[in-house]
Amino acid sequence: MSRRDILIRKMKVEVRSIGQTLKVLLEKVSIPQEINYVQEVIDHVEEDEKILGILVYHKEKDLLFRSRSLEETTSPYLELIKKSIEENRPQEEFQVYKNFSVFSYTFPLQDRRGINMGGVSILQQTSYMEEEIQQAKWSIVIIIFVLVGGTVILVLFVTKRWISRPISQLTEGIKRMATGQLNTQIELKGEDELSQLAQAFNQMAIDLKEAQEKILRESEKKLELERSLRQSEKLATIGQLASGLAHEIGTPLSIISGRAELMKRKLDGKEGTEKNLDVILHQTERITKIIQQLLGFVRKKRPEQRSVDVRALLGTTLDFLGPQIQKQKVRVLKTIEGDLPPLTGDPDQLQQVFLNLFLNAIQSMPQGGELRLLVTPEWISREGLDEGQRHYVKICVEDTGEGMGKEVIENIFNPFFSTKEREKGTGLGLTVSRGIIQDHEGWIDVESELGKGSVFKVYLPAVKE
Repeated sequence: MSRRDILIRKMKVEVRSIGQTLKVLLEKVSIPQEINYVQEVIDHVEEDEKILGILVYHKEKDLLFRSRSLEETTSPYLELIKKSIEENRPQEEFQVYKNFSVFSYTFPLQDRRGINMGGVSILQQTSYMEEEIQQAKWSIVIIIFVLVGGTVILVLFVTKRWISRPISQLTEGIKRMATGQLNTQIELKGEDELSQLAQAFNQMAIDLKEAQEKILRESEKKLELERSLRQSEKLATIGQLASGLAHEIGTPLSIISGRAELMKRKLDGKEGTEKNLDVILHQTERITKIIQQLLGFVRKKRPEQRSVDVRALLGTTLDFLGPQIQKQKVRVLKTIEGDLPPLTGDPDQLQQVFLNLFLNAIQSMPQGGELRLLVTPEWISREGLDEGQRHYVKICVEDTGEGMGKEVIENIFNPFFSTKEREKGTGLGLTVSRGIIQDHEGWIDVESELGKGSVFKVYLPAVKE
């Protein structure tokens, strides 16, 4: 990198730094109301001997502020400001202003909403850079003269102090970075080329560290996606296996159940044997029920499309559970608000859903409590709806039971996940229920807190008019 390139870089950094300071100051004020303040700011910044002038433009009020040294002939820079506002990015150009070679740095200003409201153009003379280049040339000539006329010891000292040691530090830093130590930083103070090279090296190390962290994050996301895909494949395999097992187990179970029934009919007062046969029949019925639920989960059938009376459906379902409700000393509070819109769907499948929800609520209150049922019509906006809003029936099933923790809520709809005893649940009820509601183009939400009960909210879409 040449001395000129380095000085140009340095000049650009200085101008950008001034620009950032101006950007912070001007974006915090209302330019149309603070005209005097804006003028004072740009006049104060112009006092820097390297700054030739500053332009500030406000787009909405069409206001243009000039520093004292600038005349009316600033239209090219006003066009640069407008271009920067339009493209929403800084503009940097080398130009000539009144026979002066200048570097212009133009950038947009944004209001508090992030909208470009105006822009700023800073003009800096490049003559100072040329002077620095000439000074650097004379310095090199003087240094050469001193080195030629000096002693070998002085040559060795200067070489070691100003060249060998920084280069050694750079070399050592490169070696450490090559071994993977991306936190490596080189401490070289000064404004010479080696110091700037050290600064560039430090910035490169920071950029490499950030790139490495980004790659690691992307790799982790990719691994997580692969794990999800493997889990999906595993569930599909389990579904196929479960379907085959269900068919294979179903036939022997039917034979066992039939033989047990036949033996029970032929018994004459043998109470112990009859009791054992009752146990066999009970367990085979339970296994058959699990298989039916498993088959229902693996091969979902599309719901029938019939008119559904929500009031009657919920009432009938509660009637089914009347004995359990009385036995558990549960008080049922049912509220249906407003005129419910018409629904279509499969009444049998929907009854299975609410049967599961009611039964779960009752079982969560072993010492009794309240089962609150609230049904309301609602207009809801959801992502993917072309018409914006759709009419839904919202059914809330709330209990005052034991409640659930966060981990349970996250897994409650997973297949075979259950918090009940093995004899009381299969872990498929809520999974099947959510699938049924999704087949009806609805969804289920759940809220719960340990010791305070749970609320399951079912949303079913109304028939489109």
